[in-house]
Amino acid sequence: MPIRSLTSQTDLFKRAAAEASAALSKWLSRPTSITINRVSVLPISEAVSLLGLTETPLVACAMQITGLFSGLLVLTSDDASGLALADMLLAREIGTSTTWGEVERSAAVETANIIGCAYLNAMALDPGNGAGDGKQPLMPSPPWFTRDYAASVMQSILMAQASLSDDIFMTHTDFRVDDMPGACSLLFIPEAEDLG
Repeated sequence: MPIRSLTSQTDLFKRAAAEASAALSKWLSRPTSITINRVSVLPISEAVSLLGLTETPLVACAMQITGLFSGLLVLTSDDASGLALADMLLAREIGTSTTWGEVERSAAVETANIIGCAYLNAMALDPGNGAGDGKQPLMPSPPWFTRDYAASVMQSILMAQASLSDDIFMTHTDFRVDDMPGACSLLFIPEAEDLG
């Protein structure tokens, strides 16, 4: 799937994000809204600061993608937004969770799984993605949880891409949930070798 093909498929990413938003809304039993912030090819140095949280902790739940193409799907948030999301899932008053314990991490990982699978299903069903040419469908790994300063998280996420190319392709989608402070971002990052 070459870069020019991906960058011409903004509508596909919007549909995929809409499917993920619907899944999140159903999962939380709350309205959600989506914003496609960016669909672009950019230097890795810019991608690291894309979320604008260089000096604050960032929570990320990442899924490795294989099949039609490979790469990463990453759900990110700041602490306040992520913990508020965990409270919603756990039927707690927002503000109850103050640290990332095992239950809160589990809630974040399962949310990433729900959103990520809905996003990938929408992409895999698109006829322009070669689903009928003998390639395997999009397969996500179980999500994993990490928390660190934003620059460190983004650098570790982009390390594999940095070894193959100076530029990366990225879609950046914001998910806002009713009554939740801030927003969660979903980053879709195909590996450079699939963009050749």
